[in-house]
Amino acid sequence: MPALTLHPDRLFPAETTTRDLARQLYETVKDLPIISPHGHVPPQWIADNTPWTDPTSLLLSPDHYINRLLHAHGVTLSSLGVPPGKVTLSDDEARAAWRTFCSHWHVFRGTPVRYWMESELVDIFGVDVRPSAETADAIYDKIAATLAEPDFRPRQLLDRFDIEFIATTDDPCDTLDYHQRLAADPTFTRRVAPTFRPDRYLEPARDGWTALVDNLAAVSGVETDTYEGWITAMENRRAYFKANGAVSSDHAHLDLDTTPLPADEASRVYRKARAGQITSAEGDALRRTMLFEMARMASEDGLVMTLHPASYRNHHTETYLTYGPDVGADIPMTVEATRSARTPRSASSCSRWTRRSTAASSARWPGSTPRCSWACRGGSSTRRTPSSGSARRSPNRPGSRRRPA
Repeated sequence: MPALTLHPDRLFPAETTTRDLARQLYETVKDLPIISPHGHVPPQWIADNTPWTDPTSLLLSPDHYINRLLHAHGVTLSSLGVPPGKVTLSDDEARAAWRTFCSHWHVFRGTPVRYWMESELVDIFGVDVRPSAETADAIYDKIAATLAEPDFRPRQLLDRFDIEFIATTDDPCDTLDYHQRLAADPTFTRRVAPTFRPDRYLEPARDGWTALVDNLAAVSGVETDTYEGWITAMENRRAYFKANGAVSSDHAHLDLDTTPLPADEASRVYRKARAGQITSAEGDALRRTMLFEMARMASEDGLVMTLHPASYRNHHTETYLTYGPDVGADIPMTVEATRSARTPRSASSCSRWTRRSTAASSARWPGSTPRCSWACRGGSSTRRTPSSGSARRSPNRPGSRRRPA
């Protein structure tokens, strides 16, 4: 059977001088603690420290990159345990899914999926044979036996990998109970921080948005019938996340545009969204205004704003209708980043960034027609910051924050 081995230089440049330098640099950092600012590990895994039941539910079902490639080659997602949490495989079904994965090993040639799966199989589970239809059962049994060992529970693996900090990805209405349990546990020495991920609440034209916003009101205790109420409710939940250890917010939309609507127009479009009458174009405009609000909030509460746009979600209609959202049918898109990022960067360059009504802005600058409902304040003066970008840079600008990778 073909052996599975890892070359120590597999990620280094081929050119010998550069490769030697890469080796030296790697040696200086390879034993440092891991700081993981973005991830999708369920905090319940760590809080409960429960063992994993089988290789498929751990390594295949939650990995939509693997699922997407297999699905593209005719494998039904439900046979892989997708969506995870809604489809539960029996022991025989889990083993069958693993056999399917191994028999399609050639599909992953030249992909990042192949790289990280090989690293997991060899470095973590001690697998030394290449996945195939013939080796699938032996590999499955080896991983299953390893997962049954006490040292392979979630908390023990955090220690083994020396993961000092890991951020999860969490809904704004999450209670964060698991994070609170971990923070209160004197035996747990690692740090697990929530991340504020409000994407669904910033997409007013999507199905189910009204119910989401209703739940936001219930959880925050702030009525969301108006746009101002939505803003206040979001500020409330961001504060709750920060009080529970959050250091960042995470945003993934089709584009990076943050051009805000005038206050009156934003309120009008928001009312249409609440009534279920919003158009797709209005939904995009309001979403960009809401994302601008997220940038303003970040400048005030200090949560690092992480953006990863340009993924067309749920691209394959049949897959979406059959299995639901976010099961791997995502397609990358091009995105404009220079002009799109100018509006919030210009506004945040002021020492103080505050919301103002359109009427108040017009009164402050007679004869002007502000395109947005924002103003910057530096010292005792108030300066206009139109979305077209003519703001002066403030000498009191706060230091920049490094964005997570």
